[in-house]
Amino acid sequence: MGLRENGSRIKLAGAALAFLAMLPAGGLAASEAGANAQSSSAQGTPQAPAKNGSQSDDQRLSVNPVTGQTTASSADFQPLTGSERWKLYFRQSYWSVGAYVGPLLAALALDQSRGDPKQWGGGFPGYGRRLASRIAAGDIVQNSFQFSAAAVLHEDVRYISSGQHGFKARAGHAILYSFLTYNNQGRPTLNLANLGGYFVASGVSTLWLPGQHRLATYTLTDGSEALGLSVPVNLFQEFWPEINRTLHRRK
Repeated sequence: MGLRENGSRIKLAGAALAFLAMLPAGGLAASEAGANAQSSSAQGTPQAPAKNGSQSDDQRLSVNPVTGQTTASSADFQPLTGSERWKLYFRQSYWSVGAYVGPLLAALALDQSRGDPKQWGGGFPGYGRRLASRIAAGDIVQNSFQFSAAAVLHEDVRYISSGQHGFKARAGHAILYSFLTYNNQGRPTLNLANLGGYFVASGVSTLWLPGQHRLATYTLTDGSEALGLSVPVNLFQEFWPEINRTLHRRK
């Protein structure tokens, strides 16, 4: 009993630390926008435009209906403002079709098809539990950690498209940017917020998953699986403009 209780306490402490890590980020994101504005005004230059030409907020923060991601072009990169970060957080996590298509597909293809975890059974009741778990871990825990940490680290949370031509060059870029992103200056940097989000979500999910799970082992294996899945998702995101045009031509 003592070992079980200690294990539960460790898990709860990990979840609490992850939650606490989220709390200061909202203020930091807002202060980041304020600091950028003050710096620009002090230098006598306007703040970098948030919109490019006729690009509206809806276009700039558009969420892919399949992947639940947003794209920023490497050819004409503009960093997100503090308010845009939080608009995008709510869109990607709760207020878009893409926020739910990913968990629906993942719960069906990865969990329901394998009957994992087996304690949840099959049929619609089992699928409902697996779907709820995917939404809680991905949309809530992972996105909350990623957006909060990215605000602190000045990392962009969007997928950075290549702007290149040719399948090989674009595919290689998509694979590379499963691990990289841009900072606020438009320079490539390790995507620590996103990478960390996979493992935090995996660790916290052990709080509600049935059965016995070794926290460190499950966090490493499940987080690595989620990271591996980000590669085909980014490939789909990179070639989404062509896919979308093809779909509209057939209508």
